[in-house]
Amino acid sequence: MTSVLSPAVSQSLGSRRALLGTVARVLGCTGLTALAAQVRIPVPGTDVPMTLQLLAVLVAGLALPVAESVASMVVYLLLGAAGVPVFAPGSTGLLGPTGGYLVGFIASAAVVGFTRGAGVSALRMVIAAALGAAVVLTTGTVWRSVWAGDWGLAVATSVLPFAPKALVEASLGVAIVHTGQRWKRGAEFLTANR
Repeated sequence: MTSVLSPAVSQSLGSRRALLGTVARVLGCTGLTALAAQVRIPVPGTDVPMTLQLLAVLVAGLALPVAESVASMVVYLLLGAAGVPVFAPGSTGLLGPTGGYLVGFIASAAVVGFTRGAGVSALRMVIAAALGAAVVLTTGTVWRSVWAGDWGLAVATSVLPFAPKALVEASLGVAIVHTGQRWKRGAEFLTANR
C-alpha cells in the first residue's frame, strides 16, 4: 500500500514520535525514581534511610541510552530542588547530609550506561550495575564525610549498612532489564514472522 503522505511529512511524524518516546522514557524513569524514594525504611545508627531509589537509577542506566538516563536523573533532582515532593519523606534534599547520594544518581546513570555499552550482555550489565552502585555509595560517603568531618564515621554510616542492599539492587536491576530485553526481542521476532 502506498503512503498518501509526502516523505517530508512522514519524516516529521517519525521525528515527533521519536521525541515523544524519548520524553516518555525520561519522565517514566524520573517517576519511577520518585516512587522508589517513597519506600523509606529507617536504619539504626544512621540518619540515611533505606529506599529503592538506587534500584530505579540502575534500571534507568541499564535500560535507556546514556543521555536519556542522565536526563531522567537531572529532571528528578530539579523537581526535588524546586520543592516537588519527589525525595524520600523527611529528606533534607540536596543541601542535607544525604545530598551526595542524590547527586551521585546522575553520575551513576552515566557510568552504568557507558559501561553497559550498546550490547545486551548480562556480564556487562552486572559490571555496569555494580559500578553504578559503587558511584552512589562513594558520592554519598564523600558528601557525608564533609558534613560529619570524619571519614571513618561517614563510611560506617554511609557504606557499611547499605553495601549488601546495593548488591541486591544491582542484581535485581540487571534481572529486570535483562528479562525485559529478552521479552522485547521475543515479541519483535514474533511480529516479524507473522
